[in-house]
Amino acid sequence: MNDSANPADPNAARHGGCQCGAVRYAISADPVMTGICYCTSCRKSSGSGHAFHALLAETALSFSGKVSTYEWTADSGGRVSSCFCPICGSPLFGKASSMPGLATLRVASLDDPASITPQMAVYTKRLLPWDHLDPALPAFPEMPPPEAA
Repeated sequence: MNDSANPADPNAARHGGCQCGAVRYAISADPVMTGICYCTSCRKSSGSGHAFHALLAETALSFSGKVSTYEWTADSGGRVSSCFCPICGSPLFGKASSMPGLATLRVASLDDPASITPQMAVYTKRLLPWDHLDPALPAFPEMPPPEAA
């Protein structure tokens, strides 16, 4: 994640930012993988039953503005960090120690979130009874094996 590049780059594949506009970002490549996550951490940070992430090369993400970072230990024992706007609290992107060189982007923070569709659902064992699981998506009770991504 590069905070020195221009997030207004007209050549970027997509743009996004936080709700108040204090943080803006650009991604210069399409996601490697996309997925809806129903884990407890994603539910809590989204304030919903799930979060929708796009996985991309860390070097493909540039942003401007100040972000705050929260870090925790995942079920796997690895470290996960989530970056969010310190003004409005919008979750934006993060990293996982289990996926070096990759960043996770919160799809809802894109200017056009409809431009990305989910490829799978993960941590479905934590799906709340009132939330929806798209039956057309491959679903995994926890994180999928690497070959599934």
